Amino acid sequence: MAAAVAIAALCALWIAACGSSSGSHGPVPLVYYSPLDPGGTNIKAAKTCSEQSHGSYNITITPEASSADASRQLIVQRLAAHDPDFSLLNMDTIWTAEFAAAGWLEELTGADRQEALQGVLPIVAQSAEYKGKLYTVPLNTNAQLLWYRKDLVKTAPTTWAQLIADAQKLPASEGLIEEQGAQYEGYTVWFNSVLASAGGSVLTPVGTPSLGRPAVVAAQIIRDVATSGRADPSLSANQENQGDLAFQAGKAAFMLNWPYVYAAGRTAAATGPVAKKVYENMAWAPYPAVYPQVPGKSSVGGANIGVSVYSKYPKQAIAAALCMTRPYWQYQEAINEGLPPVIASAYTNPAVLKAYPFAATLLKQLKNATTRPQTPFYGDVTLAIQQTLHPPANINPAPDITSLHSCLTTLLKGGLC
Repeated sequence: MAAAVAIAALCALWIAACGSSSGSHGPVPLVYYSPLDPGGTNIKAAKTCSEQSHGSYNITITPEASSADASRQLIVQRLAAHDPDFSLLNMDTIWTAEFAAAGWLEELTGADRQEALQGVLPIVAQSAEYKGKLYTVPLNTNAQLLWYRKDLVKTAPTTWAQLIADAQKLPASEGLIEEQGAQYEGYTVWFNSVLASAGGSVLTPVGTPSLGRPAVVAAQIIRDVATSGRADPSLSANQENQGDLAFQAGKAAFMLNWPYVYAAGRTAAATGPVAKKVYENMAWAPYPAVYPQVPGKSSVGGANIGVSVYSKYPKQAIAAALCMTRPYWQYQEAINEGLPPVIASAYTNPAVLKAYPFAATLLKQLKNATTRPQTPFYGDVTLAIQQTLHPPANINPAPDITSLHSCLTTLLKGGLC
């Protein structure tokens, strides 16, 4: 009942806030390029915000392509073509710098900026900005946690070294560590998270290669996991879902992954006794640290809404983006879609807590998270990391980091490596 009252009260406030003056020529059409939420939340948000605009705009969602890379390619093509019929963009947080530097996004200023960032977690706000200017409206966020079996492990490990040691105490048949080791973006997330946890970064604040000793430490940790005898045998090919399925099947005691795995585990529990036992004993802890007493940092994920600078209706598009990301929809996305909210206050709402029993741990992790490199050349940077440090078991830490530093230096000067 408390949860229902909280949602109802918030809904009333939101409806009042979404109103705007009616245009004299009917609602303008706004095309929103976005994946469709499985639970239909963003479809409802688009419809309701359109209705509450009092005739100012009408949002139509155009579903994204089947993969993040394909979606990015299509968005880039339409922006490069100055497509005026393409107003709202559902964007991965790592696209912000690239699109803003290209001049493709409307900047949010004044009252719009203030509304977009009201109550938003600082790390999330940082992911929506480029060079101190706001170019996207925060939509949802993400951070990885350490998931573990409490029937196999009495106390969650707090460091990578302890994690490996605890896994090695268990039989290989159920003591695996699940991570994302395939040659894709998830591998960059792993390296970036451990690097930040070691006190380092891929790039300096001015966009030049950083790395240094912390990167060598991070590379060594990844190699240590891969050669521990407790890495999944398919580590070098595994993405998030493969690791989650192995965890559900009872093959692993530990998993580094995004919060969606909790709901996935609940669904899997109905498929058989093994998955049921795993879910009933599923526990969570902060991202592993590199050094004791220095909290580990997870790379922040999530999505934001950008407004195309070529839109015929930028004012209405910004209003629509602000409406679809207001607190009411933050709650609905969390409850119905499993997407972590960007506003800190959502993590104490009763309805959100019911869907996210790990909300306090996730909020703590988000307050101690890191962004991936914010650079217009992110695509080149992430590929360099994936190619230089792969496969995980074959990493030669110091020489490979030296090679990566050299490669990044060349790439950021416009060269090839």
